[in-house]
Amino acid sequence: MKSRQTPPKRWLLPTITSLFTVMCLALLVSSCTCQETATLDHAASSDAGTAATDATVDANGDVDMGDVTDLGDVAGDTMMEDSLTDLDELVEALDAVDVVDDLDDKQSDDDVAEDAAAAMESEATAEGAAGATTNDESTNEAEMAPPQQSGPFVDIFGETLLSLQFVDETHAQVHQHYTNEILAGKKVVGLYFSADWCGPCRQFTPDLVSFYEKMNSRRGKQDEFEIVWISRCRSIDDFGQYFTHMKWLALPPQEAMGQRGQYLGEKYKVKSIPTLVLLDEIGNVITLDGRNKIPMDKAGVGFPWKSPMSVLISALVPRSFRLLVKSQVGGVLDKVKGVVLGNMNGGGGGSVLDKLREALAGKMGAARQ
Repeated sequence: MKSRQTPPKRWLLPTITSLFTVMCLALLVSSCTCQETATLDHAASSDAGTAATDATVDANGDVDMGDVTDLGDVAGDTMMEDSLTDLDELVEALDAVDVVDDLDDKQSDDDVAEDAAAAMESEATAEGAAGATTNDESTNEAEMAPPQQSGPFVDIFGETLLSLQFVDETHAQVHQHYTNEILAGKKVVGLYFSADWCGPCRQFTPDLVSFYEKMNSRRGKQDEFEIVWISRCRSIDDFGQYFTHMKWLALPPQEAMGQRGQYLGEKYKVKSIPTLVLLDEIGNVITLDGRNKIPMDKAGVGFPWKSPMSVLISALVPRSFRLLVKSQVGGVLDKVKGVVLGNMNGGGGGSVLDKLREALAGKMGAARQ
């Protein structure tokens, strides 16, 4: 907040000047009064002498002394009128000084009021700007906050996937997408494990691009097929170069070459590359051998090569119910797997396996006998 400063005492200089003027006027009036008094005294003396002479003459020649008295009265009246005139001028000068002082005080008060108003306006503007900045920051944070995602594909791929868009023949831009948004409405999702250093991968990738475009251009089934590339490249530069040969999405390289990529390879039993795994719309495995099915069905007549039972279930059971059943069964299987792994890590698993081997050996021995 702007601190209020004491306005300068603008009345001081005009007041001193006015007082000095008044003093000068007083001195001037006093000087003039003295001179006039001396002049009048001299004139009175002369007139008195003349009057006396005249009176004497009048005494001798019958002259009236009333004329001498009238001359003194005239001189006194003149001196009084001059003194009153000087006093009036002095009063007017003092009144003028007071008016000037009043105007200066009023101007000072107006300046103080204007400064206070300006300070309040500046403070209000600053508070408004601060509030607007806070609102803008809150809005930006709300816009930048990632949405909460859940579902089978988020569990498989994570929160985000990448796509590549060509700006011209020699430049391309990488875009990031939320997994659930970019895979919404897809009926078949493929996981393509490959790398730039793999010769068979470089041979199969162009065939897969052609097949991908053909399946997504079918009448009534446009854009229902998506592929996510799980890179096995050895560097980010190699990843970027090889990505330019593809038309689909990709797992971020730091995840594909990290723990998630390793987890997906183990989950889908990837022994060699290239490998193409096909999943349905809720993440269930359709086939682990898409790499060999495409060369045998380049036209995609049987795509996505589901079993008759899977096709029947997909047609009769709603997706939401199938997703619910999968989550429940998946939770049970995870618990069972955790118990089994815990027993094996605790040492109990060894005895179970030994007993199983002994039982199998006993049965085989009894069969031989």
